Amino acid sequence: MSDSLHLEPPALCVPILVTEQGGFRRTNEPITVGIPLPVETIRKASELLLLDPDGSPHPSQIQVLARWSDGSIKWALLDFQANVEPRHTVEYLLRDIGTSLGVSQPTGIIMNETRDCIEVDTGRVFFVLDAHVLKPFSRIITSGVEVLDSSKTAIRVIDEDGREHQPHISGITVETRGFLRTTLRFDGTMCDGTGRRFADFVSRISFFAGSSTVDVKLTLRNSRAASHPGGLWDLGDEGSIYFKEFSMAMALKQSRTGTLLSERPEQPPRYINAPQLTIYQDSSGGESWNSSNHTNRFGKIGSTFRGYRVTADGITVANGLRANPIVSIRGENTHLSAAIEGFWQNFPKAIDIDDRMVRLALFPPQFGIPHELQAGEQKTHTVFLSFDATDDLHRAHNKLTAGAPPDWYARTCAVPYLTPQDLSAVPETVERLQNIVDTAVRGENTFFDRREIIDEYGWRNFGDVYADHEAVGHKGDAPFVAHYNNQYDLIHGALTHFLRSGDGKWFQLADDLARHVIDIDIYHTSADRIAFNGGLFWHTQHYTDAATCTHRAYSKASIGTKSRDQAGGGPSSEHNYTTGLMEYYFLTGDPAAKETVLGLGEWVINMDVRAGGLLGALDRRPRGLCSMTVSWDYHGPGRGCGNSINALLDAYALSRDDKYWAKAEELIRRSIHPKDDIESRNLTDVEHRWSYTVFLQTLGKYLDLKIEYQQIDYMYAYARASLLRYAGWMLAHEVPYSSVLDKVEIPTETWPAQDIRKSNVFKFAAKYSDEGTRDKFLNCSRFFFDRCLHDLLQFKTCILTRPVVLLMTNGYMHSYYLTDSLDVAPNPIQNYDFGLPAKFKLQFYELYRLREQVQEMKELGIGLARQLRARFLPDQTRVMNERT
Repeated sequence: MSDSLHLEPPALCVPILVTEQGGFRRTNEPITVGIPLPVETIRKASELLLLDPDGSPHPSQIQVLARWSDGSIKWALLDFQANVEPRHTVEYLLRDIGTSLGVSQPTGIIMNETRDCIEVDTGRVFFVLDAHVLKPFSRIITSGVEVLDSSKTAIRVIDEDGREHQPHISGITVETRGFLRTTLRFDGTMCDGTGRRFADFVSRISFFAGSSTVDVKLTLRNSRAASHPGGLWDLGDEGSIYFKEFSMAMALKQSRTGTLLSERPEQPPRYINAPQLTIYQDSSGGESWNSSNHTNRFGKIGSTFRGYRVTADGITVANGLRANPIVSIRGENTHLSAAIEGFWQNFPKAIDIDDRMVRLALFPPQFGIPHELQAGEQKTHTVFLSFDATDDLHRAHNKLTAGAPPDWYARTCAVPYLTPQDLSAVPETVERLQNIVDTAVRGENTFFDRREIIDEYGWRNFGDVYADHEAVGHKGDAPFVAHYNNQYDLIHGALTHFLRSGDGKWFQLADDLARHVIDIDIYHTSADRIAFNGGLFWHTQHYTDAATCTHRAYSKASIGTKSRDQAGGGPSSEHNYTTGLMEYYFLTGDPAAKETVLGLGEWVINMDVRAGGLLGALDRRPRGLCSMTVSWDYHGPGRGCGNSINALLDAYALSRDDKYWAKAEELIRRSIHPKDDIESRNLTDVEHRWSYTVFLQTLGKYLDLKIEYQQIDYMYAYARASLLRYAGWMLAHEVPYSSVLDKVEIPTETWPAQDIRKSNVFKFAAKYSDEGTRDKFLNCSRFFFDRCLHDLLQFKTCILTRPVVLLMTNGYMHSYYLTDSLDVAPNPIQNYDFGLPAKFKLQFYELYRLREQVQEMKELGIGLARQLRARFLPDQTRVMNERT
């Protein structure tokens, strides 16, 4: 480090490790990474300094994503540009400035906004963007030379009837204004020449200081509501939209003098002398490329061949299985390079060159059938552009990875109960658990490998995880299609193990899934019923092929099958997972992830809004849809209310909006009480009440946040007393699931895996209990942890997706409690009178009850009639039974 800096000893010193894995030299490549900081350390972003590997100050841009309750920074988003040699790791250093050094940053990006346009100068390229129609660029100037022909630069959708729709902008937001990175957001609608709205769009365009490269994220959204007749969500719903093409085209102002194509990152670019050139990915290129996973509304698969083809002037000149291309065209002194992220993974895709025009077909017209965007569905593509031959686009397909070492994430306590992964001195059960968890990213049957079974690729499927546990017992030649849709918060589990291990495969798994959930699994509409709008679709129906419902649970194909679920439904509070998306936002700064978490928090609140109409005016009680579990009349501890509270806590952490916190506490009071008659909850009904442990885990999280926010008040005492009452009941009554498998309908490997939740509840109870019962709770926690692993390993199916995710998302807490110190929570500051519990009655409770009683009387009458017929008309009864 230079002596001239005179830096004081740092109070903060965080290594930032940047790794290159693609085999390319990276020069001034943009990095955006979230870094946690300990409480009471740094209060202002200006107090932070980034040092390069030589110890010199390095330009950096820092944004505060979250703060601790004392106002100090909890998560900081760091932007900088890195230089890395092929397959090397370099270490930058984030530290506090101290009092003796002020670091001035370079000028960087300059932006000017007018009524009709936005001008962005990166110091290398001057960009002009239209404020009315997204092209995305009206003008681009490099070294005083106009690059684009604006008359041939456009973004368009062509619907199935051949009508063209262009993106008309309704709003522009500067999401990030910085000297190193500036990101603009454009919202609007795709409209035809008459102004008829076809779809909505969101685009985020990022510019980088001193660079000619631009990142363009383009989201096409169908904001209509589905009709979902009978609770079925198949393709072909009347809310769907159909189109032939969605593309972005740009043309050089000068005549083209050359074309370069690299089909894959490891392949050197080659010169192709042809007026017209196309690289088209028709399918994934995998062995299951024509899987039934890709059927359309009519059961037809649009892909017609395996892999991709390159054609020059209509003649095939190359072909292969999986392409991630970079194309470049050049004029006399102009240049345009382009790449689409995840080209083959998100097939179909095409890049067409026609003379001096490049067309990036995100939904290409070459595909065999029209593209269908379901109601409430969206798809985001990322396009990388460069306007100087000296700037490469390797990061489009091989991004640098950046982050702190595992011990730093643990030291900050920004992610609760995190410890670095270390199997050198742990109990055998912990090692066994980690070995099961690691099958997700290591070995010959990883979650990445399992994608190949049903070809979990294509623009709608990529990022999701194959639900192989649903295929147990399946018979047939074709693979059974089932989608996981982030059940039990796989994103959270994967990110947790990324932070514990530093293994980038964990982040890749989480990154792919987070993007899928944000686009495909969220119901992006406000035009449906309030219980569905903005909700999260859950895993596809148990033991039933997904058929034409894609990732939306219920299909008409399941009617009349032996599926053990009801046929029909929609987004449900019992499957609302937000913590992984919140952590993804903290690690990446992706604003779409934050929006999704806040949207799911709003969904919880809206599910409780009373119904309207005359009856709604008379009965003003809450609707109760956010707190029920299994049945309409159970609002006690269960995953419905537990997941709703968790979503509200996460939304509050991102926004500090008191409405989320207040609603979370309302639901806690509604569903649990320190004086509950626990026997009346019937928690020993394993099939229907097992998920009470999900709720108690969330209650533990709430108590932890009360301590962090320094709220040792009435609700702290209320929740603590409730947790300890239920944990005390568990001490006396709870047993491993392996001993009660005769009480469940389907005795699978998932049941012993769920025992890990009991272990965690007892850990929370130990933390919040008095000294007299702490050891009892800890002993039970260890017992259930050990039994979970022992019983799970008795199943040959122990490494199927669902049990692995359960251990991934719940097992790491045990390693924290094996450390030397045990967290002991503060006692309440006074004794409170909590009163007596009151049964929650939702809106129209009496009508629901009346309907239930009528149904019971009907069933009783049918049963009595059968008995009478059997007694007095035995022969006719026998014939009727045979017919049945």
